[in-house]
Amino acid sequence: MNSQSAIFRKDVISWSLYDFANTMYSIIILSLYFKRWVVEDLGRDGLYYDVAFSGSMLLAGLIMPALGAISDHSRKKKLFLFLFTFCCCLMVGIIPLIPSSLFLLIIIVFGFSNFFYEGGMVFYNSLLYSISDGKQARLVSGFGVALGYVGSIFAMIAVLPWVSGKIFGFDIPFMEGSGKTGTFLPTALLFMLFALPAFIWVKERFEIVSQNRIKIKKAYGEVWQTVKDTRKYPGVLRFLIADYFFEDAVATVILNIGIFSSMVLGFTDENLTIFLIISTISAVIGSFVIGRISQDISLKKLMATLIRGWILILILFIIIENQIIIYFLGSIVGILLGGLWTVSRPLLAEMVPRNELGRVFGLYSLSGRAAAVVGPLIWGMTVYLFGRSQKVGIILSGWFNLGEAAAVRLPYRLAVVSLIIMMVIGLIIFRKLPEKGGVN
Repeated sequence: MNSQSAIFRKDVISWSLYDFANTMYSIIILSLYFKRWVVEDLGRDGLYYDVAFSGSMLLAGLIMPALGAISDHSRKKKLFLFLFTFCCCLMVGIIPLIPSSLFLLIIIVFGFSNFFYEGGMVFYNSLLYSISDGKQARLVSGFGVALGYVGSIFAMIAVLPWVSGKIFGFDIPFMEGSGKTGTFLPTALLFMLFALPAFIWVKERFEIVSQNRIKIKKAYGEVWQTVKDTRKYPGVLRFLIADYFFEDAVATVILNIGIFSSMVLGFTDENLTIFLIISTISAVIGSFVIGRISQDISLKKLMATLIRGWILILILFIIIENQIIIYFLGSIVGILLGGLWTVSRPLLAEMVPRNELGRVFGLYSLSGRAAAVVGPLIWGMTVYLFGRSQKVGIILSGWFNLGEAAAVRLPYRLAVVSLIIMMVIGLIIFRKLPEKGGVN
């Protein structure tokens, strides 16, 4: 089967459109507007956001592996995917309806929206081998990631009329912007709309599994058994541990790119939009190209190269302030981000039998979700402890004779250092992954 016939099929496009849909939530709610709305418009501490996000990731990490096991036995991955997607969209849609005086309720609803968003990814990822086989799955994975970043660009532009009534300075007839909260309902509707093809046209492939109804207690037992069974599949457990550190850094970058760009790089909203569009376009191209490259070379070597690139780019973000260079680095970030997600899914999937994909991707979700619990909290605590109003921040500012502007940037740069450390630790663990192995 050639590349075109592997991708341009109704079921593959429908599966990939879910990537297109769910990245709208990621870019609009998680990266661009919700945290800034909490801090800039509601005047609340960003730590509320960090705690809610981390709490939702902890809940997802605890529950999702068992649901992955349940989905394998019940053969209802698509049903679970629909339910989690619908609940996520519902939560996002009702946030602007909650009075700002009920702030804690807003934060709780946001946390649940992210829980349902993350939960759906377990079932979505495990459907990959329902629409593709072998090395073709690598190409399809890259196509899905690329289409997801197209969804990010589409979403960033599509919600602008609800923010300001304009698109890049041009007035939109009959549209009156309502600020950051104006993005929430359109995001929910667009997410659900573009996710529908996956529910309709992806045909779930059933592997031979036990026909006995599985119970929750047994599901958790199977999760633990899956952890022990990773010894049968060389490299799986090591990959999951390394992925924990990679996800720690990447998830934190995604969540805080807006604030970092504003506080350290001095980006305006327009600068930030341009930066993200450059990064996203690069991710679209990079994920597809890396998906093609991954068909011909070792996934381990390719992923290790991507991680080294991440480490270098994070170092450059600490020491460079020229905005033109930063725009260029943004394109590299996009390629690295799209490439990492393109390679990681098939690398793990090729290590285990297909009838174990639900459970193993549940563990994959657990690794990533646990990282996303810790990463944002480490970032938030670093920024807080080294802030210019805190004792440690005051001492460091005095030692290095920092001006007011440099003192404001210092904690954010130190937060990036923590991400570099995480990446290095993950790479050291990953390097010992078996060069060859797996069953698919």
